[in-house]
Amino acid sequence: MITTPYIGDPRGASMVKTIQVFQNKIRKISALKGTTFLDVGCGDGSFTIPLSENYMEVTGMDVQQSFLDVFQNKVKGKEKFKVLNMSAEAMEFPDNSFDTIVTIETVEHIPDLNKAAKEFYRVLKPGAELIITCPNRFFPFENHGMRIGNKEIHTRIPLLPYIPFLHDKFSLARVFTVNSLDKLFVPLGFKKVKVDYIWPTFEHGGNVFSPMLRPLFKVMRRMEESWLRFFGTSILIRYVKE
Repeated sequence: MITTPYIGDPRGASMVKTIQVFQNKIRKISALKGTTFLDVGCGDGSFTIPLSENYMEVTGMDVQQSFLDVFQNKVKGKEKFKVLNMSAEAMEFPDNSFDTIVTIETVEHIPDLNKAAKEFYRVLKPGAELIITCPNRFFPFENHGMRIGNKEIHTRIPLLPYIPFLHDKFSLARVFTVNSLDKLFVPLGFKKVKVDYIWPTFEHGGNVFSPMLRPLFKVMRRMEESWLRFFGTSILIRYVKE
């Protein structure tokens, strides 16, 4: 059981292809329209701003103040945005507050994910949506690295996700299957309505081979639409609060 997940650097504005790929995928499974929008783990707002363009009130929350400061500077003077330093495990919002919650590559880092999942349910309006992207256990690399004793190794670890008991013991972040996500969210009252997968863009770095792999970007996009999509680096899943 991963009790102290590593809080990594968010994907930033320089990762143009990554932002576009995630945007396109999310827009295929959601209309992204409503009054109130919440991004849990918003980082510097690089995903929050484009995904929330059709909402009247937008809240971004994270626990890393340095990235929130960048986000705050981006939206200075824009009244529809609120940028908050807040934990997903204890949200300071009333019940039934949001039409959409988006959380991109964040749930793997939340220490008490069960508690956070209950908070997602609480602050969503009835019939509202929860959109999650998170690491896929069937992707053959652990992208966050591992911790052995007091030593952290920040590189991609091949095949570690395929050995669950070792992954859960040493990995710096969780990985998921659709089934494991369902076991967490469906009993709370969420209904799964759509699943997709996202393949790498090779913009995030992680090892010395990433620059050499970037020419494969177009191949990855074809993989996302093939029968191999189940091995993508990330799961994209949409739930609705019943």
